[in-house]
Amino acid sequence: MTTSTATALHDQVASFLDELERHDVYNNDYFKFLQDTQWNSRNYELHRANFFYRTEGTVKGIAHVCAQAAAHDDRDTLTLFSFILNEETGGGEAARCHEVLMENAHNLLGEVEFGLPALRVKDARDSDLVIPETVAYRERTRELVGGSYQRMLGVAMALESHADTMLQVCRTAFRNSNTGLPQGEFVDNVEIYFNVHVGDEGVEERHAADARKCVVNNSRTEADLAEIAYGATETLNIQLEMWNAMFKHATS
Repeated sequence: MTTSTATALHDQVASFLDELERHDVYNNDYFKFLQDTQWNSRNYELHRANFFYRTEGTVKGIAHVCAQAAAHDDRDTLTLFSFILNEETGGGEAARCHEVLMENAHNLLGEVEFGLPALRVKDARDSDLVIPETVAYRERTRELVGGSYQRMLGVAMALESHADTMLQVCRTAFRNSNTGLPQGEFVDNVEIYFNVHVGDEGVEERHAADARKCVVNNSRTEADLAEIAYGATETLNIQLEMWNAMFKHATS
C-alpha cells in the first residue's frame, strides 16, 4: 500500500468513526424519557426485564471477541478485550461481577420503590415483559458477531461506544426514582453498578477508545472498513429500534 493510499484509508476510517458518534441512537426518545420521568411500577418492571435480557449478552460477546482475536493472532485486540472481560467479571471476585451488580441494583430499587419480586438476569429471557424488538436486538447482534472478523470488531466497537451514554442515562433514571433508600445505601448498593462503568475513572470511555483502536488496527483495506462499518451501523440501528419500541411500550 502506498503512503497516499494509506493516508486516504486512514482519513476514511476517521471520518466513519466521527459519523458514527452522530448516530440517532444517542438521542432517542426513550433516553429522553428516562432522563425526564420518574418510573412507576409498570414501566420500571418493563425496563428491568428488557435491560437484563439486552445486557445479559455483554460478557458472552466480549468473550467471543477474545476467542476470535486469539484465533486471528490479533494480540492487541486480545490484550485490550481481555482486560475489559476481566473488569466485567469482577477482576476475579464473583460478588463484583458487573452482571451481579446489575441484578442486585435493579432488584433492590424494584423492591423498595415498587414492591416488585426479584428477577434473575438469566430468567429475564422467559419474561413476558421482554418485547419482540429486544429479542430481535439479541438475535441480530449474535448474527453479526458470527460474521467476518472485521464485522465482529465493528459490532464490539458500537456496543462499547453506546454503553457510556446508555449507562449515564440509566443512572439518572435511577436517581430520579429513588425515594426510599438513604443516599449512602443507594450509592453503595444501587448506583455502584453504574459508577463502576461511568464513574470518575471513565471505564466505559476507555473501553470505547480501546475498541476504536482495535478497529483502526484492523482497517487495512477498504473492504475491511466496509465490514467494520456494516457491523457497527447495523448494531446501532437495531439498538435504536429497541429503544424506540421501549419508549412506545413505556408510555402507552
